[in-house]
Amino acid sequence: MGILCMPISDRLPRRLIILIAFIAVANLPDWPIPGWGHDRLIVSHSILVNGAAIVCLAIGLGLQGALYRQTYRRLFIGLMISWLSHFLLDAFYVDSRLAIFWPFSQATVSVPVPWLKTLPHVPPPFDAPVTRILIFEILTFCPLMAVALAFRRWKAS
Repeated sequence: MGILCMPISDRLPRRLIILIAFIAVANLPDWPIPGWGHDRLIVSHSILVNGAAIVCLAIGLGLQGALYRQTYRRLFIGLMISWLSHFLLDAFYVDSRLAIFWPFSQATVSVPVPWLKTLPHVPPPFDAPVTRILIFEILTFCPLMAVALAFRRWKAS
């Protein structure tokens, strides 16, 4: 998403900062924040909790000046889509059960893709199970990045 939303004319350092911001926001539900509930995928993976945070950020953007809003609207929308895409991608993992409607429902969502599994531990070490999981993730998600890069080049020309 960061590749698609980045202004075409930006210099390399700014593009890197934007891509790092997209990576950070897309992984925000997995951050080890106390009380965030990531260990059980409850609070951190609730669409309602994250949606409320996104609405607050949108209000904050709306309170900025018109030039600021116009300049950063596309990036902001891309960041929010990246943030929300985390839940869809997490639902694809076989051993994942997301309580996306917490606190109103304890029901969990899972749409497992057989070859996507969560890491048994945070690397390092890169043992055989971790390496296998990372290879399958690369083979699954790199084609999406290639499509985004191709679309960006086509749009730029």
